[in-house]
Amino acid sequence: MNSSHLVRYLTDPRGPEEVLPVLEPAELAELLDALYQNLDTPEPEFGAEAWYEMAVEESCRRAASPDGASQRLA
Repeated sequence: MNSSHLVRYLTDPRGPEEVLPVLEPAELAELLDALYQNLDTPEPEFGAEAWYEMAVEESCRRAASPDGASQRLA
């Protein structure tokens, strides 16, 4: 994922609370990787740490669910 794609997530007006639960597992994994790499730079994007923490929580929640899938909100 390039930095402009990452910035689109970080500036999404819906915020991580709405965006993360609806991502496909592969998309969530890709976003987590991009956020981790961004946080390992001298000047991470604003908001990347909060998104990363919430993405980790979402990933853990999915892993703990009985079927391992996302429990999307209706």
